[in-house]
Order: sequence, then C-alpha cells, then structure tokens
Amino acid sequence: MVKIGVISDSHGNLTNLQDAVGELNQLGVDAIFHLGDYVRDSKKIHVWFNRTIYSIKGNCDQGSLDGLNYAKISFENKIVYATHGHLFNVKSDLDALYYEGSQKKADVILFGHTHRRLLKKKNGILLMNPGSLMGGRYSEDPSYGVITIDNNDVSGELFKLN
Repeated sequence: MVKIGVISDSHGNLTNLQDAVGELNQLGVDAIFHLGDYVRDSKKIHVWFNRTIYSIKGNCDQGSLDGLNYAKISFENKIVYATHGHLFNVKSDLDALYYEGSQKKADVILFGHTHRRLLKKKNGILLMNPGSLMGGRYSEDPSYGVITIDNNDVSGELFKLN
C-alpha cells in the first residue's frame, strides 16, 4: 500500500504548509506532491518530511528553475499524473486536463490552481484538487488530500487543515 500526500497553492503560507506536512506525517504518507504556486515553498517540506517530494510549477512560478510542469509517476502499477492546472484552463472546465491524463494512461490526475477542493472519478480515473493551503480565497478552509493505492484499489480523501 502507498499513501501520497497532495498539497497545492501554498502561496508562501509556511505556517499552514508546516501544519499540513505534520498532519501528512501522522497519516503515514510515503510521498508528497506540491502542485505549485510557490514551488519554492516545497523546498521547506524537506525540513519536515524526509521522504520523496514532487514539486510542480504553478502559474505563479513562471521563470522558476525549481519544479516541473507536470509529473507522471508510477506507484504500485498505477499512474499518477500531476500538474498545476493553469495550462489546461481548469477554472473553466476539466475536459482538457482529463483528456491529457487519459492520454498519459493515468489512473489518478492531481491538479490545483482553482483553490477549490474536488474529488471525483470519471471513467475510472480519479481526479483530485486538494484545494489551497493558503485558505481564505473562495471562502474555503485550508486543505490537502491523500491518495491511497492498495493493490488494484485507488482512493482519495480530502482534509481540512486542523
């Protein structure tokens, strides 16, 4: 079994980032994806988390040498495709992102950018937006997510930051 922590849109709120990483440590995650908007914040995760961290660039990270535009990673024979979402216009709809993920043969598509939590399955692909760690925008509380891959089963859960 693999547990993957998913955070996005920290926007420099290092207090919430540290709290989220602490909660993810308590949940026993094996890796963390930081889905951008202040990809430089993901460097701080190494202080609190000593396992694998995947850093994705967001629209606020243009010009940064840190992070990737997307990642396609295999965990227990399941493909996780992660991107910030701005390159796929996710504030309008998820069609372009879903198409890209399905072309990459993804079992899970992770994205941020909208600051709104989302967890749903579409044609067998799990889509997750963990919301924003910044909080306040769109009146949603700071939040993060966890993906669990257990044999052939893929599931997700969203958490409000305590």
